[in-house]
Amino acid sequence: HESCGQCTPCREGTAWMTKILARIRRGEGELSDLDQLAEIASGIGIMPGTTICGLADGAAWPVKNAMTKFRGEFEEYIKSGRRSSGSALAAAH
Repeated sequence: HESCGQCTPCREGTAWMTKILARIRRGEGELSDLDQLAEIASGIGIMPGTTICGLADGAAWPVKNAMTKFRGEFEEYIKSGRRSSGSALAAAH
């Protein structure tokens, strides 16, 4: 855990993104998790000066990009309820 804990967007946002991604990775995710994940990632570090450092932005960008470019794979992974060896999520472990 890299957050110093001083900024709510970073402290809470990064923790929730981690929990949601872990739940999806374990095969316990729901499609609604993707909307929540995208909303959290879009909400942290979106305006300069809302956090002390760039950690929130740095943590949010990969999630934002994954939701934009690979949402279909996330959806397929969640719907299958299992870890497909060809999945980008399975490979990311």
